[in-house]
Amino acid sequence: MNSSKLEQEDCFQINSIFFNEQINRAIDLSISQFDRTIKKYVYFSLLFLFSIIAELCFLIFFLPFLVKSSLLAFSLALIFLTSFSYLIIRLYLKTKKPEQLLEVKEKFIDSFKRTFNYSEEIPEHHLAIANACLKYSSTLQGREQSYYHILFSRWFKMVIPITQKLGSFWHWQDVFEMRELLLLQTVEEHIQLVKYAPTDLEVHAALANAYVSLSTLYVQFEHEERGEDSQWKLSKDQVPFLEKKFRATAERAIEEFKILSDFAPNDPWVQTQLAYSYHDLGMPEEEIKAYETILAVSPNDKDTLYKLGVLYFQQGHNAKGLQIYEKFKKSNYKKAELLISHYGDCNRF
Repeated sequence: MNSSKLEQEDCFQINSIFFNEQINRAIDLSISQFDRTIKKYVYFSLLFLFSIIAELCFLIFFLPFLVKSSLLAFSLALIFLTSFSYLIIRLYLKTKKPEQLLEVKEKFIDSFKRTFNYSEEIPEHHLAIANACLKYSSTLQGREQSYYHILFSRWFKMVIPITQKLGSFWHWQDVFEMRELLLLQTVEEHIQLVKYAPTDLEVHAALANAYVSLSTLYVQFEHEERGEDSQWKLSKDQVPFLEKKFRATAERAIEEFKILSDFAPNDPWVQTQLAYSYHDLGMPEEEIKAYETILAVSPNDKDTLYKLGVLYFQQGHNAKGLQIYEKFKKSNYKKAELLISHYGDCNRF
């Protein structure tokens, strides 16, 4: 994909060296606080897990003696009480967790603001916070795998894969929610920048990319959840909820790209981003129009021509698809046979 001026330039300039140092420092401090918050739940779960295991072992080893006394009923009652207490306390802690994650995010932003005497009237400060939140979100990717890994891998290296999966299963949602808070803050800061420069294309491009980053987070978990090797599982309610969030965010990204398209109709990067967004939203006819716009500017872009040919066949525009195939055959393009293999895709259900 060709780079665009819209993608490379910034309307507001910041001292990148200074802010990168401050961003890294603020992220390190905030991640430590985030880890402490999550590890409280890790230790809580392990405490109850080991308690239940110990109670079960006691029951199994001393069962012959317990059967002859009333201690058997007491042991069973203790196991039930421990399990019930765990579920109740876990439910209580789960309701408090969103507030704790929000507090971590707010402290991160406040500490970062203090480093450069933040002023709401200075656009560069909004850009700095947006970049900081985006980088923080990227840093957290996959961090859920490390929590049990740190506890057990020092002594049992063979259990590292198990601890990683255990951490992903129990704490993927914590990392997801924290990253979502950060990306939402990124979007909000870019919206503030748009208010300072409503007609600046670079600002709208940055906002569009912020929406794309957020939608990518949503679609990542939705797609991974469907895989057989997925390390996390979503409930039946979470899948449509994430899909709804993804569609709403992707539609906002499309609106920003449309603004860019109005002001820069011949920019291939803008049209490519529109095509990707339409593809993710399941809007093939709009995706076709975006690729056709790119080819009007760059008629020899074979990669785009191939994608358009596939779409033509998938949507039943076979005559147009065959025209592209003929062009490929005449130029001995290696993807010609791959393209014609899509002929009849519109008839597959």
